Amino acid sequence: MRKIIKAGITERKDRKPEFNIQIGGSESEMSYALAKSFEMFISQAAKFNDKSFEQTKKDYLEAISVVISTIHDTERK
Repeated sequence: MRKIIKAGITERKDRKPEFNIQIGGSESEMSYALAKSFEMFISQAAKFNDKSFEQTKKDYLEAISVVISTIHDTERK
């Protein structure tokens, strides 16, 4: 199995911690790896919040939509 996603956090005394993610591979490999990581995150969040997977997915996608809209609005200013 190839490593498609590499992630890490860099911490320095003079800066805030930085999250770093690198994605490699073919388009289908990248799409699958990202989808799988989100599926795993949603599954864990559902268990933690005692909700169904479908409800948690709906909530997560709604929250992501708000965050992305806010980013776009901020960048346009």
